[in-house]
Amino acid sequence: MSGSSSGKTLFTDVQVFDGTGRDPFAAEVLVEGNRIAKVGHRIPAGLWAGARVVEGGGGTLLPGLVDSHTHLGFGSTVEHRSLRRDEPDEEKALLVAHAGRVMLDHGITSAYSGGNRLPRTETAARKAFAEGWMPGPRFKAASWEGTAGMRTPGVYDFPGIDGRASDPDSVSGFVGEMANLGVDIVKLSLSGESAVVQGTSRIVQFTEEEVAAASAVARERGVWLTAHAHAAESVKMAVRHGIRAVYHCTFADEEALDLLEAARDRLFVAPTPGIIYANLHEADSEPEPGMEVEATEKAVRQVVPELVRRGIRVVPGGDYGFPWNPVGRNLRDLQLFVEWFGFTPAEALRAATQYGGQVMDMGDELGLVREGYLADLVLVDGDPLDDISVLQDPGRLAAIMKDGALHKARA
Repeated sequence: MSGSSSGKTLFTDVQVFDGTGRDPFAAEVLVEGNRIAKVGHRIPAGLWAGARVVEGGGGTLLPGLVDSHTHLGFGSTVEHRSLRRDEPDEEKALLVAHAGRVMLDHGITSAYSGGNRLPRTETAARKAFAEGWMPGPRFKAASWEGTAGMRTPGVYDFPGIDGRASDPDSVSGFVGEMANLGVDIVKLSLSGESAVVQGTSRIVQFTEEEVAAASAVARERGVWLTAHAHAAESVKMAVRHGIRAVYHCTFADEEALDLLEAARDRLFVAPTPGIIYANLHEADSEPEPGMEVEATEKAVRQVVPELVRRGIRVVPGGDYGFPWNPVGRNLRDLQLFVEWFGFTPAEALRAATQYGGQVMDMGDELGLVREGYLADLVLVDGDPLDDISVLQDPGRLAAIMKDGALHKARA
């Protein structure tokens, strides 16, 4: 690599995977400022005079990767484990910053939050990452995971809706409060979670009236809604009320699949295979039957190929941040997309790049190696289309660029 005083960077001797899913092609890529200025077989020397030159060595140049279900606040990364998650708020804020840097170190240049008990830390991290004085991905910040009637974070008993009165005012109030904090996303736990409270994943937690109220306030305040939704009825509820991102989608039935297909141009599904794999194989103890981990794996491996067949955009993001599923392992999702769901490596990469740019609501300038697009790029020492697992080795990530600035580049 040679230095630059011109604000230009030239990637040379690379195979470009442009994010669309088509075959890689030999090219050079010129970055000026924070944009891709030129993609060509051989860029004339006059265009890149004075540029920093990154020699690719025949490696693969990808768009920056996007994680669509990020938990910066869970506390655990491949460098640090938070076993109890009971740190004081000040330390949790530092852990959010730490997790953002670890994600960027692993080639994830954009992230869509799946929730944080301290949403102000997410809005602060979003600002710091964007301004560049703290390393981290482009970031969409989220609320904590709201449940009906809940006014404080971290209380998840998932009692269901039977035997209680519908309370749309509390739900609309929650969405409004989170919008006041400046989040991009408000998350609702429309179903329970058996891995937290046994046997609750198939139990709906909100009434139709409550989700309608949340949706109305979200539209008014200009925030997106995300749904934690395992149960079939919770998936249907999410689609009926315009929720933008549906997490898990585990037990979707035929009616839910039909609704998702009809709404495929406006929503995304993140099935989170990473946490399922970790719960099965890497947790400290065997899962108890009520956690439904084996049933969840079986169901999601059936549902996701059907989602793909119907043209629904399925995106990676696997609930990383737990001690047994730490941030930094995020790109294992791409391997699971191939091994569990039948994606080709190119399809898995497209989900993490082109579809990722769309998740970030920046599809016209993010997620592709294309002239005029933002210069978020990852240079891989090897060919992830031959072996998608190479992305999980940070030593194989020869260069990482976000917004035109090299976060990492080999000498």
